Amino acid sequence: MRKFLVLLLLIAPFTSASQIDAYDNAETAFIQSKIEKSQNSISYVPFQLDEKFESLCEIKNIEKMDGLAYVLYKNTETDSYFIGLYNGLDGSNQMHGPFVE
Repeated sequence: MRKFLVLLLLIAPFTSASQIDAYDNAETAFIQSKIEKSQNSISYVPFQLDEKFESLCEIKNIEKMDGLAYVLYKNTETDSYFIGLYNGLDGSNQMHGPFVE
C-alpha cells in the first residue's frame, strides 16, 4: 500500500498538467464582454481545432455550478479571437466569433 501511495504522489503532478495557461483579469473581461454581444454561434468539436486554433485560456466558475466553461482561442492564420462555450449540462460546444481585440 505504501508503494502505491508513493507512486501516486510521484505521478499526480504530471497528470494535472494542461496546455491551457491561467487566465488574467483582462482576458476574463474580454470574454465576458464579447460573449454577451455575440449573435452567431456554430457547433464544433474541440479536437478538430488543433490545426488552426491555439487555446489561450479557460474560464470556469466553480461556485456557480452551471456547467459552463469558456475557452479563448486564437486563430493562427488570421490572428482573430474566438470564444468556445462548453455546456457541461448537455455536452454541447459552441464557437462564437471572430472578434478583434
